[in-house]
Amino acid sequence: MTEKTICLPIVFHFHQPVDNFPWVFEDVYNKSYEPLIDNIFKFADIKITLHFSGNLLEWLLKNKPNFIEKLKIMAKRGQIEIIGGGYYERIFAIIPYRDKIAQMKKLSDLIKKEFELDVKGAWLSERVWEPNYPSFLNDVGLKYVILDDNHFRSTGITEEDTFYSYITEDEGKTLRIFPINEELRYLTPWKPTYMSIDYLKNAANEKGDRCVLLISDAEKMGVWGTTHKICYVEGQGHHEGDNGKPFIPAFLEQIRNNTWIKSLTLSEYMAKFPAKSLVYLPTASYDKMEEWVLPTEIRKNFKTIRKSLREDEEKKETYQFLRGGFWRYFLIKYPESNNMHKKMLYVRNKLVNTEENLLNVQNEQLISVILKKIAEAWDEIYKAQCNDCYWHGLFGGVYLQFLRFSVYTHLINAEKILDEINLLINPKLKSYIYITPIDFLKDSKTEYLIESDIFNVYINPSDGGTIFELDYKPKSYNLLNTLTRWPEAYHESKKLATEEVLVDRFKKNLLRLRFLNDEITLEQLQADQYYEFGNFVDENFRVTSTEKEGKIAIIEMEKIGSIKDPDSDDRNPVRITKDIYVEDSEIKVSLRINFNEIPENEGILNRIVKNINMAIDIPFFFNGDTTKFQWESKQGDFDDDKDIKFLEPFQYTGSHFRAYDESYDLNLDIDISSNNDLIKFNKFPIIAYAYTEEGYKEIYQGINVVPFFKLDKNLEIHLTLKIF
Repeated sequence: MTEKTICLPIVFHFHQPVDNFPWVFEDVYNKSYEPLIDNIFKFADIKITLHFSGNLLEWLLKNKPNFIEKLKIMAKRGQIEIIGGGYYERIFAIIPYRDKIAQMKKLSDLIKKEFELDVKGAWLSERVWEPNYPSFLNDVGLKYVILDDNHFRSTGITEEDTFYSYITEDEGKTLRIFPINEELRYLTPWKPTYMSIDYLKNAANEKGDRCVLLISDAEKMGVWGTTHKICYVEGQGHHEGDNGKPFIPAFLEQIRNNTWIKSLTLSEYMAKFPAKSLVYLPTASYDKMEEWVLPTEIRKNFKTIRKSLREDEEKKETYQFLRGGFWRYFLIKYPESNNMHKKMLYVRNKLVNTEENLLNVQNEQLISVILKKIAEAWDEIYKAQCNDCYWHGLFGGVYLQFLRFSVYTHLINAEKILDEINLLINPKLKSYIYITPIDFLKDSKTEYLIESDIFNVYINPSDGGTIFELDYKPKSYNLLNTLTRWPEAYHESKKLATEEVLVDRFKKNLLRLRFLNDEITLEQLQADQYYEFGNFVDENFRVTSTEKEGKIAIIEMEKIGSIKDPDSDDRNPVRITKDIYVEDSEIKVSLRINFNEIPENEGILNRIVKNINMAIDIPFFFNGDTTKFQWESKQGDFDDDKDIKFLEPFQYTGSHFRAYDESYDLNLDIDISSNNDLIKFNKFPIIAYAYTEEGYKEIYQGINVVPFFKLDKNLEIHLTLKIF
């Protein structure tokens, strides 16, 4: 009787986000990367496929020569295959075709140069798949990709059928696709090794053409929870079956000792066995992400339905057809993600235009200099495409403010390089300022971008006439890299007290106007729990004028709305104008609030003026260590409270606020004046409550300074922001 065998390709995925903290790289290297490769190195007869994101591979090449040398030895002895993908671990679905190709070539070229290996397969970040992928992957010579078995099951493919590879095509270009085995993914390293071996034995067949693909994040083997002890510390492994032997060497020994398990790379399997059949897969990502991407209210219901189907023996077959959301919806769910994505596309388009304009340059030496700068700018844009902060799942994602800061830093760096190129082409253009009306957010509405050699000021008239991005280019610093405290499905966890979680009704933009009762407390304001008396907070402001006068750009907006009477449902009409001036390193804002005085409504207007305050949101973000942020007010009345911390909520009367980021030597100075001199400043932190692999975390997202103004029948306010 022919012995039953099974093919076991193993893939480890090594990744760190662009600009993650250096100490994280070192910690993960020591706990996972180094011991994992050290153990694999000892088992020369066991084949492994590896994937490294390009920026991590760069770090390893620079800092860990012994690690790289072991990889080179394993490559020469045919033990490992290294697969490619996007250099900076982007989601292919949301970057242009040219960038897809360039990022893949960049990583494949580095692998070929360092390890003399031809790249044949591609890692798809977060296993996000769209049906057009075969075309562009084929265009760079890649032969296969790895996808969750979840992707296949929605087509009716059973678990048993996922023990094979398949082929798909787009525009006649073919691509082999391998299903990742879910069962093995959850067994390793959490359960004793014999459970994985038993599963493989049950999957084996006499023909030997079945393929059970085990894939794991390398970080899972040493960094997650207690896995370093489980995987590498003698006596700390699973005692049942493994007698405490560390999981990684125990598992590799099991593969070696059970000769019916055929260790091979994915390329070797492809060379030996054809695809089971042609298949067409729908747009998909891994199952948890399809849940995470759903709108919060729908996500709550979906999770309940999915769990009930999965646990019901009679309905298990129905479960495989249950689909969640579409990855791109993260750009809707989190407007901050959309902002980063659309800025990436906008800056990229400016770079493409610069390339096209190079055709008009005749000086060969100048062209050579500019081409080098263009290459630098492209790399900045590619770094900004790193996927980690464009979505939210178990690892923080968009909630990790330093990763958002990294995206903006690289995009502003690219813009500064473009400024350098334009100065080379036009030496007289030492400073500039432009106003560009454009559907920047791709929502069919017009945003206005004021761009200079100092600032980017992005204005959204349709969202309360607010500023949603404020870049200080000398420091490559977006001061509006805040995150709104969005409601999340996990906020209803029994582990959380409801009062702990603060959420916002409106996106954290600059110059949002609020009308509220004068008895509102700082706590109510911070929690965004108050009654809004106006209809200006997120409504459309009409742009009445845009003009440029020398080095000054001016945008004027207005809205005619109304404010509710505090004692009745009646409302009084009011006209608000909002003028924004950008000049050098200053931004000036003039606000005029003019009530329509109707004789028969005199009582209503008097009650509004007496009882309602107007507030202006001035959120801002500083990056880095919050203990190194400082603040002061030259006109505050809090001489006895000199040690009020940056993140501590505080209230004072005055007309000035200044904050300082020591790490970047950056100052933000706010001066306010009005014809109604009494201004009450409210300051509080923007803290988002997020669930991550480390449990529930409070994550700093910026500071909101909210000055209150007593209303007048004709109120005029002047606000000056200085950044230096």
